[in-house]
Amino acid sequence: MDIEELPLIDALRGLAMLQQEFLQLALYVASQGPVTFEDERLVCSLGDSQRRISTLLAMGAGQSLETLLRMAKLSGIAVRDAYPVARSAFESFLNASYLLAESDEVASRALRYIDYAAWKHFNRKRGSGEFSLEIRSDANPQATLTERFPEFSGKGEGKWTNLDVPSRIRMVGELAGHRAASRLLSADFLIYSLSSEIIHGSPFGASYFFSAHQSGEQITDGFRAATVCQLEEILIGVLHAGCGYLAAYFGVQDMQAPLKAEEKLFNRLLDLSTKPSDAFPAAPQNITDIEGE
Repeated sequence: MDIEELPLIDALRGLAMLQQEFLQLALYVASQGPVTFEDERLVCSLGDSQRRISTLLAMGAGQSLETLLRMAKLSGIAVRDAYPVARSAFESFLNASYLLAESDEVASRALRYIDYAAWKHFNRKRGSGEFSLEIRSDANPQATLTERFPEFSGKGEGKWTNLDVPSRIRMVGELAGHRAASRLLSADFLIYSLSSEIIHGSPFGASYFFSAHQSGEQITDGFRAATVCQLEEILIGVLHAGCGYLAAYFGVQDMQAPLKAEEKLFNRLLDLSTKPSDAFPAAPQNITDIEGE
């Protein structure tokens, strides 16, 4: 069946499944060893820390995409919960791209942050004024911080990176190429702002889905159809992020055959996302608010 004969949401799901196969290829080469793809032998040349931390993050992003593929069967108010998952997928793909492109020293700091954050989780204070809580598993956390985690002990040094999202995208562009960065930038534009409103429970985030029908018919079916359009936008954004990671991974290591395959996949995504809505049949209206029976 031609891809245009499917509802857009289903065409995007199919493309996401294909992208997952390329992600599996990248993760296999990074974690298991060389393989041959279209007559090209693929060998991971990343530094050990770059390989370990970027693989960890990309695996998490892939799992979030799998969750979104299941959520793509939803419509209605339940769609709002897809945005936090999409945000996690986007930032995981971004951070994986950034850390595989950066120096092994930067990647090593990100790995050490895992131990620091695990310790910090049980030695922290949260709250304001009389409404605050403190937990400690360490009798002298300041001494432990200085001795075990000196790189995280200075003022403003308690993060794995001090670069914000736009700066990390810029660094991916400088280190891994414009192709990877442009895909990640598009994902950022589609996902980040709105997901922040929803994750942080802002008034706009809470009301967004109830006004989804504002440009269409103000009935239940119109609302459901509008939320399916939101899911389509979410998948388009996350697919851009996944392509960004693949372009960074294959590009930094000069893996030409899978890099060309990623470009073909991205061109299909671009074609789907720029076609007018009437080029696709409507999604079925029996999609439910919760995962279907």
